[in-house]
Amino acid sequence: MHYNSRVGRMKLVSDALRLGCFLLSAPFKAVHWASFKVASDVIDWHPLELLAKGSKYALLILNQPIEFTKSTAVMIWNRASIRATVDGGTNIWFKFSEGIENEIGLSNPIPDLVTGDFDSAETRCLKYYQEHGAKVIHTPDQDETDFNKCIRELSTELVARELKVNAVIAVCENTGRLDHILSNLNTLQKARDILGSVPLYLLTHSSISWVLHTGRHRIHVDDRVIDQHCGLIPLGQPAYVTSSGLKWDMDCLKLEFGGLISTSNNFTDQATVTLETDRPILFTMTLPPWK
Repeated sequence: MHYNSRVGRMKLVSDALRLGCFLLSAPFKAVHWASFKVASDVIDWHPLELLAKGSKYALLILNQPIEFTKSTAVMIWNRASIRATVDGGTNIWFKFSEGIENEIGLSNPIPDLVTGDFDSAETRCLKYYQEHGAKVIHTPDQDETDFNKCIRELSTELVARELKVNAVIAVCENTGRLDHILSNLNTLQKARDILGSVPLYLLTHSSISWVLHTGRHRIHVDDRVIDQHCGLIPLGQPAYVTSSGLKWDMDCLKLEFGGLISTSNNFTDQATVTLETDRPILFTMTLPPWK
């Protein structure tokens, strides 16, 4: 046998042995056997407790009509640890809160931050809030949306105040221009690069939506959402999803636009929904009335 040939075969055997030792030594769940990379940790979500008394969250008001009842909107505002209005959302909140301070217990209608390129915010609203203590920050950069820029400013402010929150909640109805709705979903996807482990939620009067990043998740619910709708939507690229606790569960099912997406799914009587995904997905669910 030729010397080079023997050396080549010995190298192949050596490489195979090293690979075998690696596979035997690595935790089983850490090995990426197929299209599904399994995470070792489970992330717990409690969407029905986000606005409970004692919760620590930052609140953003985007440029969409506020469809909550006055009492619910005031409750959401009062319980927030820090509040911001985003460009045209400044007008929305100003007009919504005007005159109701004493009517239903609005503690302080002045936002902590007002941000945006101010192509939509009215000058009188900006001036009023600035005169009453709000930090008004002009963010003219047109390479990012006002929503995205507000998250950056909020992150800076949280650090400056040494304030820790468990979530950032953006109040924004899914109505109006489709490109704006898609842009908001894009910000949901990108927010982790700015906020780190603090999740961002989109909150409407009837639903809440957030991103489940690659890995394993456990969503805690209760009997208020039995038979209520939820959806699992892939973001940007196909996702393989496995679930339990839904009416139509998935077993390593490929979700993709142009194929199957899980809309109009339903909760069951299970107290938790477990999900595993190899790519980011949007989870959206119907909300019961807030307590």
